[in-house]
Amino acid sequence: MIQQITWQTFLVATLVLTVIWYVAIVLLFYRRELFKVLGRGQLGNVNQFKRTEALPHRWEKGVEELSVRGADEEEMELMGKSKLPEGMMMVDSGGFGFAGGEDAREEQVGLVPDVLAEIRSLFAELSRNDLGKRDFLEMMASVRESFPKIASSPNIGRINEFIAEHAPFHLSAEELENLWD
Repeated sequence: MIQQITWQTFLVATLVLTVIWYVAIVLLFYRRELFKVLGRGQLGNVNQFKRTEALPHRWEKGVEELSVRGADEEEMELMGKSKLPEGMMMVDSGGFGFAGGEDAREEQVGLVPDVLAEIRSLFAELSRNDLGKRDFLEMMASVRESFPKIASSPNIGRINEFIAEHAPFHLSAEELENLWD
């Protein structure tokens, strides 16, 4: 059957289908521009939604200002104001702090995480080099020298718990206490 189609028939069919395709595209997507070019200007209600003037901006006169709601006013939302989970409340960044004074804040935020990071790196080195308990105790001496204030920290019990949980060998309570002496 394909052998019966000539090149001339093929090219005419291709040309006709191409023209139909582009006419459909122009009529669907470029109707307004086509009628402007043809000189009709409008076709029924095609241009009824076009605005001739721009909307007013907030800096121009005659535009209403939105009122800023205070913290006491309830914000109106579609389904009402969202409720926080029980026991939680919204505070600004200055409304919370750590227990104790400024020294306790520095100790809780800086010293303990630094010591824990150092201990984690010790454990990583122990596992990389396949070292044992004796090597760990020697390495902990350098940690103790680097952080002398940690021995008097109220969080030393939690640090010892962390060491006992993550150490690849057993450490007795006496050995944990002696780490910081």
